[in-house]
Amino acid sequence: MKKLLWLTVCGLMLAGCQSIQPEGPALTTPDDALFVTIDLQVNPEMAEEFLAVMIEAAPDTRNWEGCLLFDIYVDQRNPGHILFYEIWASAENQRAYLRWRAESGFNASIGKFMAPGGTGVKTFTKVDG
Repeated sequence: MKKLLWLTVCGLMLAGCQSIQPEGPALTTPDDALFVTIDLQVNPEMAEEFLAVMIEAAPDTRNWEGCLLFDIYVDQRNPGHILFYEIWASAENQRAYLRWRAESGFNASIGKFMAPGGTGVKTFTKVDG
């Protein structure tokens, strides 16, 4: 009886998951999109201040030409471990954005928050068109 109940619950859970699929075309990104992860370690005592600075700066990033997505994630076990996930329409858009951030002095201003660790910047291109 318990096994039958368990199978019924599992079946209902699967059916429920299938019913929440969005209608319409599948979400996708341009074939030449650039995916970027920035994995940083900041001083844990300064993590809140760093996040406040980044959250304040986020609208400028999200509104930059070609920015399709800009998200900030915090490691639940290590608040000083921050991950940025970005999708850009093209590598050219992202390079122009990086030039602007460097020229504006923003990158230099956040240096005081950094600590050793993290894997740094990784870039990815789409292969499954």
